[in-house]
Amino acid sequence: MEWYAAAPDRWYQSGKKDLGAAAEWILNVIEGDFADQQSNAQVITGTVISLIPGVDQLCDVRDLVANCKKIHEDVSNTWAWVALPLTLIGLFPELGSLAKGGGKILFAYGRKSVFKVGEKALESGLWKASEHFVEAGIGKLDQYLKMPMVRKTLKALRIHRPYHFLSEKVSSLAGHVSLSALLAAFDKVLRVLRSLVEKIQHWGSEALATRAGSMLQVVIDIRNKANQALKKVLAPVTQWLEQLARRLEVQGDMNYRAIVNSTNPHGFTRVEATAEEAHFAKAKPDWVDETPKLKYSPREDCPPIPAGWPDISGHAKSDVTRNAFDTFHDVEPVVIPPGEKIYRVLDPGSYDDRICWMREAEFQALKSKSQWRRRFAVWGSWNRNGEYVTYVVPPGEGLKAWEGPAASQSKKGAAYVLEGGGIQLVLDPADLKATSIGKRQSTNWGYSEFPGESDAKLGLPTLTNNLSSMQKKK
Repeated sequence: MEWYAAAPDRWYQSGKKDLGAAAEWILNVIEGDFADQQSNAQVITGTVISLIPGVDQLCDVRDLVANCKKIHEDVSNTWAWVALPLTLIGLFPELGSLAKGGGKILFAYGRKSVFKVGEKALESGLWKASEHFVEAGIGKLDQYLKMPMVRKTLKALRIHRPYHFLSEKVSSLAGHVSLSALLAAFDKVLRVLRSLVEKIQHWGSEALATRAGSMLQVVIDIRNKANQALKKVLAPVTQWLEQLARRLEVQGDMNYRAIVNSTNPHGFTRVEATAEEAHFAKAKPDWVDETPKLKYSPREDCPPIPAGWPDISGHAKSDVTRNAFDTFHDVEPVVIPPGEKIYRVLDPGSYDDRICWMREAEFQALKSKSQWRRRFAVWGSWNRNGEYVTYVVPPGEGLKAWEGPAASQSKKGAAYVLEGGGIQLVLDPADLKATSIGKRQSTNWGYSEFPGESDAKLGLPTLTNNLSSMQKKK
């Protein structure tokens, strides 16, 4: 019968061209590199596309290939290998589809930081080096979570607090990161890549086949070196995940407070420095002195930095601790022993993991916000107060820090002075473990303090709305 006859040659040639075009398209997709500058729409749309069954595997292959190509440029660079787990953990089944979408955004920004900030910055700590990129990723994640299709999914799954949901997923993920799990994820994607390369070599031209074969060989070479290389980066990656989970908790808590217990839709803001001075001129609070004298003059020179202590000199690599010596009147290096609890006073806009802390005795001696501002010389434009966190030094060698009386603070061009003299601690946030930071609690001193202000007008929450969410899961 006629329909058993061979197809016309033009059909065959047309089909061959179509297959060749398909092979070229597939290769171009999986050879795609990490885009350094993507628009909001590109990032979010790419995330949504990567969740489509079938297409998700192609996107996973693309990410792995790009990662391997970066490592291939210098396989001896340990930090280049850090990006590989940040690609592979996005494939772990523990995430689930919804969390995979959000996680891919955050992991992509963490991965980007590894190739952007340079080796020196990474030596000061992966989290510190990537923090700027993580914050950008959280901004993109917020837009992703607001997409109508994502909101419908969240509603259907009864996930009312997505940041806390993602925090729990990332925290769980940190407990599943192991060499065997990472290699299993690598091998799974490598199998898909082999299959795609076979199709490219079968369908495409000789040039395409050679290109695809070379690309596959790069990935295989990296896989052969991965056993030893990944062992070295497991610890920093796990710590990064723990801190990311903590950061998501903070974000979720802040969002929740702004919605649940606020009369101001614009949320919390600190008083501007110029506005603070204007308040002083109208009604000077009792924690400010109008005098040109400094009772505890700032230290003019940095003491010698012992090995292992935070660098608080003017030449410190970290901008967080740089020049911190001049916040002291006098200072000495100390080791806070394991098991000791230290305290940090903050406001809703503060990070839990920053440099300024105090011992328990100092905190317990404070009876008011006024006393805290005076003794620790903290302007209202720096910190509204209202909340505090604790940190229990974990088992080990203890926490290296600097301790001494806080220097007096003066307003430039004005005679307003904060006395200082409270015994403060300055440490490197990179030395903190997220799991040892306690939940936020209220100082019971309120957030407002200037005429015409109130906590309600500031759009501030009460901590009873979600205290438990601030406690890092063990």
